[in-house]
Amino acid sequence: MTTCFIVVLQEVFDHDLFSADDIMGEAQIDLQPIINSAMAFGDTGMFDDMRIGKWLKSNDNALIEDSIVNIIDGKVKQEMFIKLQNVECGELNLELEWMSLDH
Repeated sequence: MTTCFIVVLQEVFDHDLFSADDIMGEAQIDLQPIINSAMAFGDTGMFDDMRIGKWLKSNDNALIEDSIVNIIDGKVKQEMFIKLQNVECGELNLELEWMSLDH
């Protein structure tokens, strides 16, 4: 059995008016938890609000805390807090939403 990872590399830059923008850090975001959760539940519009998945904080990722995948108002959403990498300090707060292309 092979394991497939779907990871997005997010780079964060500052915005300078009179000079080039500087990179402030980067974060790797694993999309597999939200994909697996959304695919497992199919039509989420028929479910009440509930937790359906989780991406656990570990030494292998930069999560500040566990990231929970929820059904909220019929939509699959995941909020995450990630420490920026390759920088002295910084955090990224993201909310992902699954949008099916089946419709």
